[in-house]
Amino acid sequence: MPSIIEGTFKIAQDRALGTRAAELLLALVQREQYVGEVFSLGYETALVEIHDFHRKEVGGIPSLSFLAATRLDPTGPVEFTTEDASIILLRVMDAADLPNESEARRIRAEAAQRVSGEVTRHWDEQQVMDASTANVLSFAGIKCRVLGTFFVDTAPGSENADASTLRLYFGSDISNYYPSTTLAGSPVPSREGRPMQ
Repeated sequence: MPSIIEGTFKIAQDRALGTRAAELLLALVQREQYVGEVFSLGYETALVEIHDFHRKEVGGIPSLSFLAATRLDPTGPVEFTTEDASIILLRVMDAADLPNESEARRIRAEAAQRVSGEVTRHWDEQQVMDASTANVLSFAGIKCRVLGTFFVDTAPGSENADASTLRLYFGSDISNYYPSTTLAGSPVPSREGRPMQ
């Protein structure tokens, strides 16, 4: 039967492992650079829903830029042995239609018809379109290629897992995915702290 001291030591060791795993993984996530949610994920592609507000906040999402998609809580320790303790690296390839795209196109076309011929007005102005409709039309989709997964594991040959034996690894694919799982996306930081493009 483990003693109280052994239990306390185990808790402290697990906390140190979680803190170190968080340091390694979360260096790839810029919480303030959130851009949207992955709403469809496969082994090769991911579809991300973004909003114009978030796109503007990060200075745009250029084609071929990188996004980091994860379920990790950027404020807490990481249990690196769980399946969700990873970051999927995505490469932005192109625009993608959202499920409501045909309705959004119809609304845009009707708004454009209302201001047709008026040189000084645009279809997306507040006088032409209500705020709720404008917000709905501010969502867009982007198609990304799945490049691989960052994860933390112990260094090869390590007998015991402790904070000094944890390493960040990159796998060139994803081992599994769940279509109903939410992943938040953000640009991948470069060494200078700016998003990689």
